[in-house]
Parts: sequence; C-alpha cells; structure tokens
Amino acid sequence: MAATKTAKIVPDNDYVVRFLSSWTYRANAFRVADLLVAENITDRTSILGVAKGDEVLAELVAFLAEARRFIQTIDRKLSIGIVFAVWKEVRRLQPYSADNPTGEDALRAKVAELEWLFRDTPVTWSIYIVDDECPDGSLEVAQAIVDEAGWKNIFLLKLRNALPSPELPLSKLDGATSSTKGGAILHGMQQAAKDGHDYVMYTDCDNSNHLGQIGLFLHELVGKGKKAAIGDRRATRISEWQTTRESESYANYILKRVHALLDFDLLLGDVTCPFKMFEREYLFGLLERMDVFDFCVDFDIVGYLKTSGAPVAIVPIVSVDSDSETTWIALTNVNVWWQKLHGFVYVIEKYKLAHNEHVASLVREKLWTQENIRKVLEVAAGGVTSNGRRLTAEEQLKMPFEEVDGWIRSALATMVTASKVRATQAQSSGCAKIV
Repeated sequence: MAATKTAKIVPDNDYVVRFLSSWTYRANAFRVADLLVAENITDRTSILGVAKGDEVLAELVAFLAEARRFIQTIDRKLSIGIVFAVWKEVRRLQPYSADNPTGEDALRAKVAELEWLFRDTPVTWSIYIVDDECPDGSLEVAQAIVDEAGWKNIFLLKLRNALPSPELPLSKLDGATSSTKGGAILHGMQQAAKDGHDYVMYTDCDNSNHLGQIGLFLHELVGKGKKAAIGDRRATRISEWQTTRESESYANYILKRVHALLDFDLLLGDVTCPFKMFEREYLFGLLERMDVFDFCVDFDIVGYLKTSGAPVAIVPIVSVDSDSETTWIALTNVNVWWQKLHGFVYVIEKYKLAHNEHVASLVREKLWTQENIRKVLEVAAGGVTSNGRRLTAEEQLKMPFEEVDGWIRSALATMVTASKVRATQAQSSGCAKIV
C-alpha cells in the first residue's frame, strides 16, 4: 500500500476498544476483506461503501484485502515465524470483560488473523512467545490458552533459560533482568530462524497491528526479493498514537525536541513500529551485530538495515494504539527516556550515522542520568517558557538548539538551587527542634 498524506482519522475510545477487543468487529473485518477480494473492489469510495461509512474499518480492510490477494498467488511452501515478548501482559492476553476492561484476547486474536490470511495456501506459520521476566505470570497465562486450544505451532520460551549463551547476540547479555523487550525479541527471532522458518517477524503482544497485514510484507520479501520489510504506522489515514499516553504529555516535548535535534536518519520516522520481518539468512547476519537489549532494540535493528546495503521495504500498516496497558507506564517515563536517549547516542556512534554533535554532547553532559531526566521532566511539567511566555507543545518542537540547550541547563540549575534551599530549611528546622 502506498503512503497516504491526508487528514488523520482519530478513533474515539469506544472504537479503540472494539478494534482491539471485539470478536464481532474482527469477524466483520474478515468478511468485508474477503468480499473485496472476491469482487475485486479496490477503489476507496466503493470500499467505504462496503464498510458502511466506517473510515477506520475501510482503511483496515483495504490493507487486509491487498495482503490476502498476494498470499493467494503464492504457489510454493513457505514458513513464517512470528515472535512477540510478554511482560505484564496478563490482562491483554485474556478476553475483554467488565472485570478486565483492557482485555484483548490477544493470542487467540493473532491465531485467528493468521488462519484467515494463510488459509488454503501452502504457507505455514508458528508463533513464538518469549517471557521477558514478567513478574505477573504472562507466560503461564499464554500456556493455559495454548493448552486449552491444543495448538501445536505455538512455542513458549523464557529468555532466562537461554542464558548464559555461547552465541551472539545473547552472549553479550549479562542476564535476563538486563533485558527490556530487546533480549526477548532477539531470542525469539533467533529460535524461529534456527527452526527453519523462511521469514521471521516480530510484533507486540497487543492487537494494535492486525497480523493479516503480513501479506503486504511478504509481497516485498517473496515477490520483490527484499531482505527486510518494516512497518510504518504513520503512513496511513489512521492516527496511530493515543494522545492520552504519558509519552504524549506536555512535559515530554522538550525531550522529543532533543531527539529531533539529534538529526540522525534511520530510514523512517516510525523506527519503533513493532512490525518488522526478515528473510532468514539475512536475519542471522543481523542478529550477530545486535547488542541493544532494551526499548531501543528497534533503533539497533534499523541502524543495521540502513547500513547493511541490503534492499529494505518500508510498508505502511494500519495501527490503532493499545495505550491503556502500555509497558511505558510500568517502566516509568523517566526510565524509558533514559533508555531512549542512551540508545539514540549509542546507535549513532555504532553505525557512524551523521548527526548533530552539539546535541549529542548535550545528552551526554546533561541528560545521561535518570536523576537529571527526572528533574527536566518535573520542571517541564510546570511549563517550558521563552521570553516569559509558556510555549505550547507544538512550539517546543520548533525550538532551536541554542534555546533548548539554555532551557535544559537552566531547568537543572533551578532544581539544584531548590534542593539546596530545602536542605537548608531542613537543617534550620532540625536546629530549632534541638533548641
């Protein structure tokens, strides 16, 4: 599907819940997509009519139908491995209910999507679910679902059980607790490749990204000989990100601006899209170069894709954000930004990417510790100002480097001064009590 540059469609909260959790919605999407394929309906107006004016559904089924059309042309045996990690995913894995309002029945949904896409074709598939030291027992919940359904092509792994490893990339990982998504994803992909799958991909546990869209990736990999295909959620008509996320709160925009000012190119803006697929032999080479095991694993992967010289496809995908159970909340905003800022600078240096060296120096000098990041976010929450005027989030994204640099240094100095004042007051209070 070609990238689309039009006004974004923003689903409301009730629609998001249906998209993520409703089996009725999912079955209707399958039905409409099948109709589009059967009757060769491809124009936007007709698709919208079949979708009864539902613009989000119309966008989704257009992508699903195109994916299914290609899959029907495959006439040789192919095997696909799909990987996702689990950490605090107990609720998403279970069905939606009054007692579980963030439930998505995510594993059963993925199986249904894959069965729909690949039915009556020579394509086979397996799912690899990798535990990333979940404290809540996500893998056990997944195991119970698998046992109940009797699926034989779903494999459950624990990153812990693969360590210590004599093989790259996990030989660089000192322990399972040092992984935040990255280690689990890399382990799952390596296992899927070792098991002989022709193509291996990873996604997230939630239902944001419909797996029926895999056909669009296989069109690039199988049909056009690309070595990798990476999803771009920003290139469709659907708004892919919920503004209610903590990552979208006002305080984050000064750090978003730092990211933008680093000015390094990694093929696309949506580097973190959790929908990436690789040809098996190419994947083995990629895995040997990986050494980022946290949230920035996507940056390490795309850095390799950019510099390897192999043909890579960027594929628009429909995505509706599952933000209520995002791990960003449990990990904390400060920790995620700390991982990201470290990851940005590391990947820039690792792959020798052109970038703004002044901004990288600012990150290393003033934003290298969680404590400083916490201070910057706290001050920013009270308002980022310029010439005495509070800037909007959008205005922050246009700040020149000199202004960003000055504001961050001032914010940190303000926090240091405030800390000293509090310490002095505490000492005075203590003296008064002694007297």
